[in-house]
Amino acid sequence: MAQDARSGATGDRFDIVTRAEREDLGVLMEVLADHAWAPTPFIYVNDVEELYTEVVRANAASTIGVVERATGRLAAVGNAAPIAVRSDDLAALPDGGWEWQVVRAKAVLDGEPPTHLGAFAVSVSPLFRGQGVGAVALAGFKDAARRLGLAGVLAPVRPPLKASCPGTSIEEFLARRGDNGLPLDPWLRTHVRVGGRIARAARRAVVVDQELDVWEIWLGRPIQPSEASFEIAGGLAPVYVQGSRGRYEEPAVWVIHSP
Repeated sequence: MAQDARSGATGDRFDIVTRAEREDLGVLMEVLADHAWAPTPFIYVNDVEELYTEVVRANAASTIGVVERATGRLAAVGNAAPIAVRSDDLAALPDGGWEWQVVRAKAVLDGEPPTHLGAFAVSVSPLFRGQGVGAVALAGFKDAARRLGLAGVLAPVRPPLKASCPGTSIEEFLARRGDNGLPLDPWLRTHVRVGGRIARAARRAVVVDQELDVWEIWLGRPIQPSEASFEIAGGLAPVYVQGSRGRYEEPAVWVIHSP
């Protein structure tokens, strides 16, 4: 989007604010993000979740909120942080995806110079879904990258439509296009429509490796001894049984946005 997001990216309906500017929205932003991810609680149980919380809370200037101007309602929250990307990583973005990006954001907190804005997630309020709010949030990320003097926005995008075909590889899923040549997945399509460039798939953007009794709680049923793998609601890939544990490797798609 060429228009400055902070002046209202879809007409004059929405404003972009940061958590640093609107500290009063901090709790509401966290509640909205928690609500958005509640259907997939297993996502939170990964090796870098504590680091993720640390880097998001330390980067209030790049955590953005989409606020409806007329009502003051929070329509969406976008979590992002400056990250340090080495030239070899940029040439071949890693399969680690989201988790790798969290580690590179922590490197910035520890003193490495930032190069890009790492976009972690956009969470849209149920009151505003289907109204183009995601595109507004993406414009907000690009605006934040410009303000911070960064080279662009990197996003390991979680394509929600992939949950309808968890057994399909992310590469095959990504190759599926509509008649207009755009990705079938609506969230990927939004990224492309606002100027994002699809770079490659990330096969292990988030990894969850837990005991089977933990997975049974998330599944709501026993796991049978004969099961070599199983699907879980909202999962983008199967969970594979390895002894007494289940391993879930969630794929994503790397998208690059110029500032």
